[in-house]
Amino acid sequence: MNLAALSVHKSWAMRAAFLLVVTALADCAVVWFARRPILWAVLIPSTLSLSMVAFVAIPLIGKQNR
Repeated sequence: MNLAALSVHKSWAMRAAFLLVVTALADCAVVWFARRPILWAVLIPSTLSLSMVAFVAIPLIGKQNR
C-alpha cells in the first residue's frame, strides 16, 4: 500500500483497527474472568459488525454527505 492510499483511508481505518483491538481485549478479559465464558466468547465478537456500522460506517457516510 502506498502512502497516498493510507492518507485517504486513515480516518476510517484507524477507527476500525481500534474497534477491533478493543473487541479482542474485551473478549479476552471476559473469557479470563467469567464464570461461564463460552456464551460470552460468542456474544462479544458477534457484536463487532454492528459496532463497525455504528462507529465507522455511519460517521463515514455522514462525512461524505457534508
